[in-house]
This record gives sequence, structure tokens and C-alpha cells, in this order.
Amino acid sequence: MLDDNKISIDLHGMRADEAKIAIEQHLINCLNNNFSQIRIVHGHGEGVLKKITQETLDKSEFVKRYYFDHNYSATIGELKY
Repeated sequence: MLDDNKISIDLHGMRADEAKIAIEQHLINCLNNNFSQIRIVHGHGEGVLKKITQETLDKSEFVKRYYFDHNYSATIGELKY
């Protein structure tokens, strides 16, 4: 089991442009640490951060697939190398 503190990033309080950059940087960090997953906490809200998360993961060549956690407040991505 992976340490959630290392694979997770929390986007609460970020604007859309900040969140996109944070996700991209966190993805690179997880790849550099050879993690198999990335977890992005975006919350429920109006869905802006969730949409940015999905768009960013869709565009990444290093994300095999992604899915929502059990309460839909975070997205889990499986990484590929």
C-alpha cells in the first residue's frame, strides 16, 4: 500500500490555472518516485477542480486510467511508464 501523503495532492482553495500546474508538477514528482498511482483531492464543489483534474490526466501520456474514489471527492490515477 502506498503512503497517501506522498501520492496525494489537495487542490482545495486553488484557482483552475493553479490547480493545473500543481497537478502536472505532482504527476512528475510521482513518476520520478516510481509510484504506481497518483491521488488528486478536488472536493465536490461546483466541479471545476474535478474537470481540470480529468482534463489534465486525459492529456498525460503517463496515465493509464483514472477513477473516482468512493465518495467522488478525489480522483485516483494509475500511472504507466
